[in-house]
Amino acid sequence: MELDRKTAEAIGNVFETAVADGRRVLYEFEVYAVLEALGLSVPQYAFVRDIHEVDEKLLKRFHGGAVVKVVSPDMAHKSKYGGVKRIASLDPLFVRFVLHNMKEEVLSHFSRDKRPRIDGFLIAETIPFTLALGNEILIGVKEDPAFGPILTLSKGGDDAEFFARHYDPANLLVAPIKPDEALALVHGTKIRHKFEQFGQTDYCGKIAEALHAIGLLASHFAFTAVSSPRYHIRSMDVNPFVFSETGRFVAVDGYIEFALAEERELSLPLPGNDGLDGFFSPKGIVVAGVSSDAGRYSLARNVVQLLADIGRNDLYCVNPKGGTAEIGNETLPLYPSLSSIPGHYDLVVYAAPAKNTMAFLETVPDNKAVILISGFPAESGYQEFALGIRRHRARGLRFVGPNCMGVFLAPEAGRAGINTLFIGEERLSLRYGPYSNTALFTQSGAMGITSIERTQNLPIFKTIVSFGNKVDVDIPDLMDHFAEDPTVRLMAMYIEGMNAQEGRRMFDSARRIRKPIIVYKAGRTEAGAKAAASHTASMSGSYDVFSAACTQAGIILVEELTDFYNDMKVFAMQADFIPKGNRVGGVVNAGLDATMGADTLVFLQPGTLSAETRMRLAAINTHGLVDVGTSFLDVTPMTNDRMFADFLDAILSDPGVDCAFVALVPHIENLKTTDDVCREPDAVATLLIETVRSHGKPVVVSINSGNHYQEMVRYLEENGLPVYSDIRSAIKALDVFTAWHVSKTRCEL
Repeated sequence: MELDRKTAEAIGNVFETAVADGRRVLYEFEVYAVLEALGLSVPQYAFVRDIHEVDEKLLKRFHGGAVVKVVSPDMAHKSKYGGVKRIASLDPLFVRFVLHNMKEEVLSHFSRDKRPRIDGFLIAETIPFTLALGNEILIGVKEDPAFGPILTLSKGGDDAEFFARHYDPANLLVAPIKPDEALALVHGTKIRHKFEQFGQTDYCGKIAEALHAIGLLASHFAFTAVSSPRYHIRSMDVNPFVFSETGRFVAVDGYIEFALAEERELSLPLPGNDGLDGFFSPKGIVVAGVSSDAGRYSLARNVVQLLADIGRNDLYCVNPKGGTAEIGNETLPLYPSLSSIPGHYDLVVYAAPAKNTMAFLETVPDNKAVILISGFPAESGYQEFALGIRRHRARGLRFVGPNCMGVFLAPEAGRAGINTLFIGEERLSLRYGPYSNTALFTQSGAMGITSIERTQNLPIFKTIVSFGNKVDVDIPDLMDHFAEDPTVRLMAMYIEGMNAQEGRRMFDSARRIRKPIIVYKAGRTEAGAKAAASHTASMSGSYDVFSAACTQAGIILVEELTDFYNDMKVFAMQADFIPKGNRVGGVVNAGLDATMGADTLVFLQPGTLSAETRMRLAAINTHGLVDVGTSFLDVTPMTNDRMFADFLDAILSDPGVDCAFVALVPHIENLKTTDDVCREPDAVATLLIETVRSHGKPVVVSINSGNHYQEMVRYLEENGLPVYSDIRSAIKALDVFTAWHVSKTRCEL
């Protein structure tokens, strides 16, 4: 989607005229010209530099009065100084008289040496419309440093009663948007209720057309545009578009602020995401900063040990002093420089003092991958450091970091793994196995450690990338690299700040990638943004924009860190169990869980059980205490292991149930849930695992037991069932999981 060449040239000429006049803000009549070029409706208008240009021929185009305004580059609020007038008479002499007096009135508010420059007058058609809510629509554009042009849509008017019943916050969208997306957005706003009420069903289409056109404009004249335009729209407001009494959708007032690309200092990423194989499939790894002293803490020694533990035997250790290092049971040579290394290597892990980083990089050969675990040198500052990195990037080097833990990639058949996270096995157990299917990209190393600890029962991580300051390799680079990897079923991200264009590239990648993407964004408040910037040297930007972009791109943005872990668990563990719809059933042995579960539903809806299923449930219900007419079964504490599994089997067998939840109070004497018996073949945990596998429908489990019964929790999760400590967390995670898969399926139809 882009502007056609003729339209782009016409609009470019408007900007060119303003630049020649020394302006970076368009006059209102110039905004009209831009909107006209887009095919949008504006009032009849005329710009005159001198009042004597006003004659009968010029005024013939106006009917029923006009609005006249002074045109000045020095005044933002013309009405305040008498610079806007409505006139009913269109007699040329009268109009000249009004313009003359209006100019005199405006100038009278200023001392002679501070008078604004007045370049002429705008005469515009009066558009009759009522002020009822929905008759005024505000469409704007604002430039976000990470995402580029953002469209804004909000409603104006004075219909308080409707406003109270159908309030909508302003809509934000990454530009451009397709015509059908624009129409769907407008139909999704509550203002459509009013249009429908008065038979104005075409109004939604008119708003959508304007949104689409302005989105094309904004994306064409943006610093994110691949065409590298000469002009960038920084801010735009049409305030407002109005529906006239005849149903015409007209831009009454407009403002555009722009910039010349050549006058801006934008640190944009170098194109391409090539060279990332060196981080994940290297042949030969150098670790710089390895100490020969086994009694002295050495982060680099830990990295070497971890790489050896994961099966790497192609390691080269660097220390300017040379010598050897005893690491584990091995004696490894210490090479004094990269040039003295005898073998091939693709990856360099720099874990030496930050002050020596730039000097060391001068010795790294072209086309290598480099992990900068150290921070950037304090004496140079981040910007100076980043400029130096860009120079090395131009010769084929790629960088993860600085100020990071680096990369973990689980080994697999035919490919050795990677682990530079520098925390020994005795302090952090990083397990992997056949269920490892998740890529975690995190700006914080601590977040990676916490995520590992939260998934000890079922190691889900295929890869973890701690990227710190993101001086080079960033989030969209990593997304694109793993997009086609069939072993990665889920991407999860912890983000603090974003670089220029990074948000837009992440947005574009997410729209292409057909895998679930879960994001937790820190730095949402002003205080959080400052803290994030001090830690990551990245921009935080507007959280409202970030949230809107995620929604538009199909990214799952979570508001609480606990939800991040919970959602990650269900998407990873239930990756093979895809729901066909949003109908849910449940089996619990406490009424509290059934009630709280029902209260937590958002996208999910209770399934409707068939007569056959109800008959089967009645046969299972030998103690007669279960209401089998509902899909949320409270099977009571009387139910034993076998009966509990049979109830779940009946629920999952019903065609009216797409997914299910289980809530266990494991303290019941009827159930084999204690550590000594929970893994037995006839125990409820074993039976639940077998039942879920036989149906292939997603299931979550709640076990509200504190620190007790953790052996049963471990057993369930080792076999792919996500377990939560309370029913609300379980249902909420299942709700998000189902909503994403069902909406994805609909989009693909």
